[in-house]
Amino acid sequence: MIHYSSALFLSVLFPVMPGYSQISAPSGFGLVVLVEDSTGAVLPNASVSLRCPGQREQQAVRSVAGTFTLPLSVQGCVLQVQAEGFAPLSQIVPAGVSDVELRLVPVRAEAQVTVLADQEIATAQTTSAHGVLSARQIADIPITNHATGLTEILTRTTPGVAADANGFAHPLGEHADTSLSLDGQPITDQQAKVFANQIDPAIIQTLKATTGAPTAEFGDKTSLIVEITTKSGRDHKPSGSLSSEYGSFGSWSEALSFSVGSKAWGNFLAVNGGGSNRFLDTPEFDPIHAHGNSEGLFDRVDFQPRERDLLHLNMGLGRSWFQTPNSFDTAAAAQDRRSQIRNSNLAFGWTHTVSPSLLLTFTPFLRHDRAEYVPSADPLADFTATMAQDRTLTNTGLHAQALYIHGPHTAKVGGTYTHTLLHERFSLALTDPVYNSPCMTTAGGAAAAPGIRSPGDCTAVGLLSNPAYLPALLPYDLTRGGGLYHFDKSADIVQTAFYAQDEVHLGDLLLSAGLRYDIYDGLSRGRQLAPRLGAGWRTPFTRTLLRLSYARLYETPYNENLIFANESGAGDTGVGTGNPFAAFRSEPVRPGTRNQFNVGVAQSFGSHVTVDADYYWKFTHTAFDFDTLFNTPITFSVAWRKSKIDGLAVRLAVSDLHGFNVSSVMGHVRSRFFTPEVGGLIFNPAPSSPVFRIDHGEEFEQTTNFRYDFPRRVLGRHRLWAGAVWRYNSGLALPDTVPTHTEALALTPDEQSQIGLHCGADRATPTHAIRSCGPAAFATDRIRIPAPGTYDADRNAVRVSPRTLIDLSVGDDGLHHFEHATLGVRATVINAANEVALYNFLSTFSGTHFVPPRAVQLSVQLTF
Repeated sequence: MIHYSSALFLSVLFPVMPGYSQISAPSGFGLVVLVEDSTGAVLPNASVSLRCPGQREQQAVRSVAGTFTLPLSVQGCVLQVQAEGFAPLSQIVPAGVSDVELRLVPVRAEAQVTVLADQEIATAQTTSAHGVLSARQIADIPITNHATGLTEILTRTTPGVAADANGFAHPLGEHADTSLSLDGQPITDQQAKVFANQIDPAIIQTLKATTGAPTAEFGDKTSLIVEITTKSGRDHKPSGSLSSEYGSFGSWSEALSFSVGSKAWGNFLAVNGGGSNRFLDTPEFDPIHAHGNSEGLFDRVDFQPRERDLLHLNMGLGRSWFQTPNSFDTAAAAQDRRSQIRNSNLAFGWTHTVSPSLLLTFTPFLRHDRAEYVPSADPLADFTATMAQDRTLTNTGLHAQALYIHGPHTAKVGGTYTHTLLHERFSLALTDPVYNSPCMTTAGGAAAAPGIRSPGDCTAVGLLSNPAYLPALLPYDLTRGGGLYHFDKSADIVQTAFYAQDEVHLGDLLLSAGLRYDIYDGLSRGRQLAPRLGAGWRTPFTRTLLRLSYARLYETPYNENLIFANESGAGDTGVGTGNPFAAFRSEPVRPGTRNQFNVGVAQSFGSHVTVDADYYWKFTHTAFDFDTLFNTPITFSVAWRKSKIDGLAVRLAVSDLHGFNVSSVMGHVRSRFFTPEVGGLIFNPAPSSPVFRIDHGEEFEQTTNFRYDFPRRVLGRHRLWAGAVWRYNSGLALPDTVPTHTEALALTPDEQSQIGLHCGADRATPTHAIRSCGPAAFATDRIRIPAPGTYDADRNAVRVSPRTLIDLSVGDDGLHHFEHATLGVRATVINAANEVALYNFLSTFSGTHFVPPRAVQLSVQLTF
């Protein structure tokens, strides 16, 4: 090792930091810097700062002992040190690093660099709107169901992300169009709990959610980019936490986390389990047949064999088992459907520091998901259709990247390769004699017509032939002597991408340019060269950040049941052996292309208040959505001709103002899709309207989080706090759902009671239907049906009624102190006003689901 006349020694430790800021929160990792000369004397006048991508430069706070403390944020932060008499020095600090040693070189006085008085340098600028959450902020968010904790956090802290049932989140007008980066491992498959077991929020150290135009590093699913850095045990004394929570609907959860390590190695372990009698969102306000449980394990092992190399291994296991909730109608038939989802994940990371300006990362990974669905013991107890499923997805790949920071440049060059093996196995048959009856009544409705197998036999029993009858489904109709349809096929999806990105900081001006090349080789094929451009400028005097960006994007199909979606119809001659459920036809689901434009503004007011607003326009050719067969878990990707989406995303944060912390996110979206369907299984006729509002966005949604920390000087060792969450949602659109009063009057009694239909004082119940009602007396509480003659699928669609939900919480994180441990308690009330509201109703994709009723949760946590 080379020794100079003076030296800078950097010791990196990891205490938890208490920062709380919606826009640029510290990650929770603490960086402690010790600056000395060669004699060991502290250099008290040194200047130490940290630059992290998309965040303001953060100045170190000097302690009485002369050390400096900083929060260490996401990957790619740069440590900058200046001291009188020495040349300034910059070096990349890899996320999770434990020990760095830099040495300053003395220079002549006339070559010294002075520190600028204005610390708001260009790295505070970014061309993409985003928010960052720390581990503490994540822990403060009340969660209804821990199995969907990740998506609940995203919908409560990210503007423009619409909450849907069972952990679905629709970002910026798209269906689940989200990419996760877990310590550099890309994950683009759906994370709703009917598809996968979600990441445990307790393992997250930092979460960065980008809603603006993505840089060239990201592709595939791009409406929301979620970058997660997990917790590490390096340089930790043995420590951790043990928590228990119990609440309404028999809900419970247990969790254990443990960290231990030294400067050379570390281990972080998290284990959790939970259950509820309302595990999935239900089609009735009070849950019926809705029990479920989940378990998960995450283990991160870090090892630093030498100063320039840092290795880590992520291992994860998950399992969930749950019943499919019943409505009053399905409960009366004794329907008993269940699911089980199991997953495993293995990812290795190698970070190599080539020089103070160049950092290389390599992340190979293997992920396996298996979803099983079990029907009722009596097939005829399953409404419309009975089915069994055993579907697997195995994803392997590699992500490699070089990060170079020098002078005004922050450049990234890298690539991603993924190979996804799909295997889809299921059996299915119709159980409803009315659904595909050959006959219809003289009034025009479908007739059960037991024993009738041909439209030509209808007249003999006083019925009419049904022109909508599909003869291809007859062999799979159990009510007419048919049997099960069996499907068992595999496919490979290979995706490759290369990218280069550079951000150039020129004083208050930031210029960003990138280029990405995507190759998709699956059941369809395609490739695209995708440029990304952006600019940001911080104005004089007010220091307002103005930004604009453009992204060309390559959107790829969803993997869930993709093989089935691409099977040709029974009458087709294309690829496949004939799919009887492709009533009209089936087309391969091909990749789509998108042009996205963003303009934004960000402003700080003092040191406590920040505001960020972003407007976006997205124009997509081949726009993706999801459909389902007969209200079963056989969900599959479909594609529409195009979509036009625009909206506003706003973030507001008040940080540490006399104990108050407030963060608010607001969004507005217009999500317009254009017919016809151009990809996937086309089971239904094309909508009559050439354009319609899809159920992916809301006219307005907002979530405001309040928290007040009581003064420690009053409470002593207690850490008492109180919080509240105010949520308002204007309601998702309901395309092709009871657009007229007449159709609502034809619903079953239970369906009418679900939407709160009433005719004056006469209210529908699960056993009482309303069959006639004048327009003046007709009303529904939980969906908005346009007045007669005013329905328009684009301009005046049916929507879920607006809802306002309030969550309250109070806790003491220092209730009792032991010698080496602290006991904390928390009480939370979800939906405190017990508002009865819907997520959706008779949705083509997911059916009917109520928002969770009021639930009380009590938890205790022992931190040691």
